Amino acid sequence: MRLDRVLSWLVVLCVVAAVPQLHAAWTAPVTMGATVVISDPSCASPSTGIAVCAARGLAQTLVVNQWDGTKWIGWKVVAGNVTSSPSCAATGTGDVVCAARNLTSGISATVFDGAAWGPLKNVGGQITFEPSCATLTPGSILCAARSTTGTLTSTVFNGTSWSAFKTLKGPIVSAPGCGGDGSGFVYCLATSTNLIWHVFATRFNGTAWSPFLDIGGSSITDRYHCVALGGTLGPVACFARGSNSGQFVNDFKGGAWAVSSWTGWSGLGGAVSSGTACDQVTTSQLACATVASDAALWVNSFNGTGWLGWTKSGGSQIGNPSCTSLGGDKVLCAVIGGSGKGSSVVGP
Repeated sequence: MRLDRVLSWLVVLCVVAAVPQLHAAWTAPVTMGATVVISDPSCASPSTGIAVCAARGLAQTLVVNQWDGTKWIGWKVVAGNVTSSPSCAATGTGDVVCAARNLTSGISATVFDGAAWGPLKNVGGQITFEPSCATLTPGSILCAARSTTGTLTSTVFNGTSWSAFKTLKGPIVSAPGCGGDGSGFVYCLATSTNLIWHVFATRFNGTAWSPFLDIGGSSITDRYHCVALGGTLGPVACFARGSNSGQFVNDFKGGAWAVSSWTGWSGLGGAVSSGTACDQVTTSQLACATVASDAALWVNSFNGTGWLGWTKSGGSQIGNPSCTSLGGDKVLCAVIGGSGKGSSVVGP
């Protein structure tokens, strides 16, 4: 990301130093079980205090796990095969949808109804990387991916069935990273093909995609992340790793779909992996996790005024974490260790 924001970053540091340390308590890591997985996890919360996570297991299987509020119940296999990391999103009505690329390069998805997982079903499409799924409206989930022709392709699950795929032409080379704003819009970021390392953004309003915007930057990430922010700060915050390996954030302030409606990229410091994950603690407050250059999990919180700074959570981790709000001002973040076994922390 651009490195000419040093002065603004110093201002952020001063603000952070001046605010109370309201969100600093994270639990020790808790094991997710002895099962070995071979992809990043993806987690979502169907109800308060509960979380489910999915990952790619051995032999191209999809494995799932559930946090019951105090412990993980253990990994289970969902019948079917996948060839990518999964992406999970909560419907807001008690279900969680997890989707992944399948053996025929389409999208397969399973639904957790709060008690049991349904079978993996092929919902169509032709994609090159893992999909990214996000809550659109209560009861509906949008899943988007880079198609085999380099366009953005997407489908919506309405609680019963999947829609026909919609396509947005645009020069993207990476998998998109998508997030809903809680108001019926989903925002997706991806890397430009034509402008090296530039970040392109688009927004889905429930019916159609907005044109891609070049929101600048110099990103080397292969996984973007957007999350609802809310309040006076704008509907959504999006995260990416810069070309200096630092963590950067860019907020959409609302209003017209234009580059001027974005705050611009600001640095949060650190030397991070490609996929920092965040979720909403409460309105205008976020909790984030990343695997840094020392292979440890680090966490950070935004308290509505400033970022509190990265804190080491420990462990020897690989890949990218996934975070989901549990309600009660708590967020769960899960990550896979060097042994292929998962663990999680809850905070702040």
